[in-house]
Amino acid sequence: MKKLLVLIVIASIISGCSPKNSLNQYSEGDVGISTLVEFGTVVNVRRIKIKGEQTGAGAALGAGSGAAIGSTIGSGSGKTTAILGGVALGAAAGMVAEQYMKDREGLEYTVTKENGLTVTVAQELVDGDPIINVGQRVMVQSSGSYQRVIPAATLPTQIARPKGIKVVD
Repeated sequence: MKKLLVLIVIASIISGCSPKNSLNQYSEGDVGISTLVEFGTVVNVRRIKIKGEQTGAGAALGAGSGAAIGSTIGSGSGKTTAILGGVALGAAAGMVAEQYMKDREGLEYTVTKENGLTVTVAQELVDGDPIINVGQRVMVQSSGSYQRVIPAATLPTQIARPKGIKVVD
């Protein structure tokens, strides 16, 4: 029983240490995937709360921990009641803990693109990432349903047509 409790604690610690998405970090699935880039200007920035999705792992870990703790209480039918109560309380506590670990801060950027269309993109706020300000030039990367806004102040505003490619207008 002690081994089970130790495994549950280790699993809950590891699940809380998952890396956050960052402007300077790509997930493994993003490598080799092309993205459409459009340039624009940030016209509004507002802080948002990002509600994480429940996986059930927190409730399962909590239920297991609650059962382990409940099994140390009482004897006979009282022990069974303690185990069941531990499962219920542990599952509820695990669900709340998972939600707390997955909820995070974010920013919603409103960007007017060069083509005149305005879009909003919600992004996670990760320590070390720059906060993009109103009036700042940005690029909006799009790949499928995923988009992100990245500062573009250091990128050129004009380039020569690529060599070896004939573009017919």
